[in-house]
Amino acid sequence: MPLCINFVLGEALLLLILFLEIFQGETVKKKALIIGSTAVDVIIEIDSLPKTGDDVNTKSQVLNVGGCAYNVASMLSYLSKDFDLISPVGSGFYGDFINKTLLQKGFSATLDRVREENGCCYCFVERGGERSFVCHRGAEYVFRDEFFKGINPAEYEIIYFCGLDLSGDSDDSIIRFLENATKNCTLNHPKLFFAPGPQIANIPRGILEQIFALDPMLHLSKSEYEVLSCEFGSAEDITHLTGAPLIITHGSEGAFLITPASCGINKVHVPSQPVEKIVDTIGAGDAHAGSVISCLLDGKTLSESIKFANTMAAKVIEIKGSTLLR
Repeated sequence: MPLCINFVLGEALLLLILFLEIFQGETVKKKALIIGSTAVDVIIEIDSLPKTGDDVNTKSQVLNVGGCAYNVASMLSYLSKDFDLISPVGSGFYGDFINKTLLQKGFSATLDRVREENGCCYCFVERGGERSFVCHRGAEYVFRDEFFKGINPAEYEIIYFCGLDLSGDSDDSIIRFLENATKNCTLNHPKLFFAPGPQIANIPRGILEQIFALDPMLHLSKSEYEVLSCEFGSAEDITHLTGAPLIITHGSEGAFLITPASCGINKVHVPSQPVEKIVDTIGAGDAHAGSVISCLLDGKTLSESIKFANTMAAKVIEIKGSTLLR
């Protein structure tokens, strides 16, 4: 066969491979997009929460970088998964502290720093490990349309977002981006993974209805599920609204996977993993969510993913703070 024909056939083969990569690439994506806040946790250890008028002493106080999105991203980093993080970082002491940590972690700098100051979250950890939060919200919870310019949703297998960033003073830029992400990807659009978090009661019903219309997988704690069920009904009602699986974590009882079925729902209990010593529960739910996402990127089933996530959440409970170190 003449050399020129070989060359033409070779060029044609390369074009065919490129064509297949472009139009089938969405089926082999292995990357997550994490949207949400990165905050400074001021972790304060006390014997028990004071009552009004009490005077108590702390046992210790430390600063850690946390926040739902950062904690999820940290778990993906720990498990060597590919992701991008969209998380605004502001000015001031806390903003500088976060920026330094992100640089040390090697997280991709998707956004430029913003002018407003960062806030912080006071995490009161009682004897026994239970935690309560008092948040001073700042730049980390303010999202704008410009943050999402240049972001191509088709590059991602999963998009994670948190309810904490939908209950503040931000406009609905996150919702607009998610709606465009699911409408403009003509083949397999990214799977949405929504973790409402403890602020679920403060998210307006209209926003939740907008989100549910995008078929997100929900990741809830037991208490968050109870709040949501008061508004939207049973687990069956919720999964039929979202058309997607529902994960409910139950602490030491493990977690439940609920999936919609033609005749109701399928419910699977995934037992918890033993915890040697409870240090604090900060970030355990985020670690669980990040571990589920990691497994889904690897093509694991949801049951397998939750089983692994139970193990990783147990590891986080055994350390101080919200992220595991290598």
